[in-house]
Amino acid sequence: MTDELLNERYALAIERIRQIPAEKSVPQPYRDFFAQMAQYLCKMDQIRSRIAEGYLKTASEEELAVFNREPYEDVIGEWYETSYGNPAFAVRALGETHGRSLCCLYRELGNAVVWVYEDRLLELTAAMELYLELYAMFEEKTLPSAQYVKESIYWYVSDYAEERQEYQVREIVDPSLHFVKDIVMESDLTDLRYLYQYGEYITENEKGTARFLNTFSQEEIDAMARTYTEGFRKCFLVARKDLSKKKTVSIRFHIGFERMIRAAILQFREMGLEPVISSGARRTWVAGASANKQYDYDHRSDEALYLNEDLVKRRLRAMQVKYDEYKELADGYAGPAVVETFGEVPFEPVNKKQALHLNERQQKLRVGFQNEAGQIVNRYIKDDEYGYTIIAYPMPEIDPRYEKFL
Repeated sequence: MTDELLNERYALAIERIRQIPAEKSVPQPYRDFFAQMAQYLCKMDQIRSRIAEGYLKTASEEELAVFNREPYEDVIGEWYETSYGNPAFAVRALGETHGRSLCCLYRELGNAVVWVYEDRLLELTAAMELYLELYAMFEEKTLPSAQYVKESIYWYVSDYAEERQEYQVREIVDPSLHFVKDIVMESDLTDLRYLYQYGEYITENEKGTARFLNTFSQEEIDAMARTYTEGFRKCFLVARKDLSKKKTVSIRFHIGFERMIRAAILQFREMGLEPVISSGARRTWVAGASANKQYDYDHRSDEALYLNEDLVKRRLRAMQVKYDEYKELADGYAGPAVVETFGEVPFEPVNKKQALHLNERQQKLRVGFQNEAGQIVNRYIKDDEYGYTIIAYPMPEIDPRYEKFL
């Protein structure tokens, strides 16, 4: 698809979405839901425009903290109790027939903040078009059936399976993905405004980590990074694997550790490895804070709405095709180098009956998918040529004496 066509699709979608908050063609209680989602998507469009205008570079740290919080406000703290992203509230407010499906849509649209910051216009546009498709259904004189709504979400997921799979493969093996790497390598890391360039939710944990690392000398930072990178090199040495045949390494870290990661990138390059750094699955590879861990937990099984055999087969076919397309990059992939964190305040999730849950058949499908996906990956990233390293550091909330632990 050409950029011109994609920009045209986006322009048409956002133009229509801007009209929706003032309309009354959808009956209550669904009108409020669709109006709120339209307002959110309009906010994402505004954020996209401000980023393009350079706001992340010119705003103060205080202004950026407010800017960073805005996309997450609806799920923070007490606000989550009356958020359509909360399945308990969504089912109570929207009913058993459509509450779970629309709550799932809420979560999918919530990914817009990541797509906006990373300028992934296809994903953003596709989600907006799904929203408009469902909105049009609820404008009809007769409300859509639960199955009809689920099928629309299913086809959205299925239709873009190849594009999503391609991006997921590239996130592992393709060093040309530069969004995160540019932040790490080109920012003034003494100016904590850089933390807000990711679009991830930023708290005192991330700021405290970055602030503390800025008290270290460059020699100390290099030593921290050397422990990490040497751990990766020695993994190959001990296992008698040939690192010289490899070209890339996947770096995974928590936001705030950029000074160390910058040093590690330079050290890996000395080994002949170009880092691949991507945001990956939300808050798993390059991670900020969670605005609400219960919200994340509530949506852990949203695919229960649409997961079936056909979708599993399509995803596996797409994975095979994309790994074959990127087989040279996959062959040069050495493995992950992971910076783990610990010390966060413990989280005890509430298991809500209103949240989506995989049934027994879907659980078997997920396990089967994971097994077959693992076999596909192993054909392109061979176990006997693969390595990894993991190092762990505490987060500031572990203790007021945090600086003594690091």
